[in-house]
Amino acid sequence: MLLRSEGGLDPVPGLYEAQDMLQERSVWLAEQGLVDPEDPPAQVPQMVEAVNAISDPAVAIEALWDGDTQGWFVRLFAIVQRPGREHHRFDEQPLALFRHGGDLRLLNGAVPPWPEAAEAVEKGQAIARSLGVPFYFASPDTPDDESPRWWDSQERACMPQSSPRTQ
Repeated sequence: MLLRSEGGLDPVPGLYEAQDMLQERSVWLAEQGLVDPEDPPAQVPQMVEAVNAISDPAVAIEALWDGDTQGWFVRLFAIVQRPGREHHRFDEQPLALFRHGGDLRLLNGAVPPWPEAAEAVEKGQAIARSLGVPFYFASPDTPDDESPRWWDSQERACMPQSSPRTQ
């Protein structure tokens, strides 16, 4: 929301007042049907159905931090056994995105804990249990978009162990 001096607001509101105004305006626009409604929260049964509809076998459920100009969020993926664009043996199928606010929470001291991470862990573990596959979240306590992926652990598990040299 852009607050201009020509807008007639005197005094010009501070950051928190501007946020409140933005929230009020968003609610009003939604009531008038002038904005698209937010997607309902992702539910475990629907995500399990989505994974079961994938033709390739799911081998894991993975939560992964990501971020944009508004802040951090967590993506939840089904990892399936087929070549993908990021890995030669595995691919990811998106299931959900969890965002509970922007980076302003960091300045306000509202995080940690990170509610989006807690929701991803809760729902990801439930999906994984339902499917009988592992759940993986490399960094549930701290946003990190460079954490190792689930398939990285599979590469290490498949590497032959070097045997000690005998003389």
